[in-house]
Amino acid sequence: MLIADKQQTRITVRAQLALTLATTVILMFFGMVISYSALMGGLIATVANAFFAKRVFVNYRAQNPGMLLAQIYSAEIAKLILVGVLFAVAIAWIEPLSAGALFSAFIVVYLIPSTIALIGH
Repeated sequence: MLIADKQQTRITVRAQLALTLATTVILMFFGMVISYSALMGGLIATVANAFFAKRVFVNYRAQNPGMLLAQIYSAEIAKLILVGVLFAVAIAWIEPLSAGALFSAFIVVYLIPSTIALIGH
């Protein structure tokens, strides 16, 4: 996530959650399976990015860039593992499931931090 500070982190996570909920409501018109599958995909992306932001920015020390870099790498690896586990749980436990809606919503919501960073500059 390309985020400047804790406040921007909160804004980004809230934007992800809002997009997830809006997408879920809109997709209800296409069926409940698609809607809750998209909800799961969006929530996986939101939880993963919130987890990453919490791991990186809770103990942020601008004086020690080497430590920050190590935090970013470890948080990214942990985030990828979390995403894999959450997808496995969703695929194993949610039936019926629309894989297209699940993965599409995940990708769209997952890209929100990058989009916000690009727009902000």
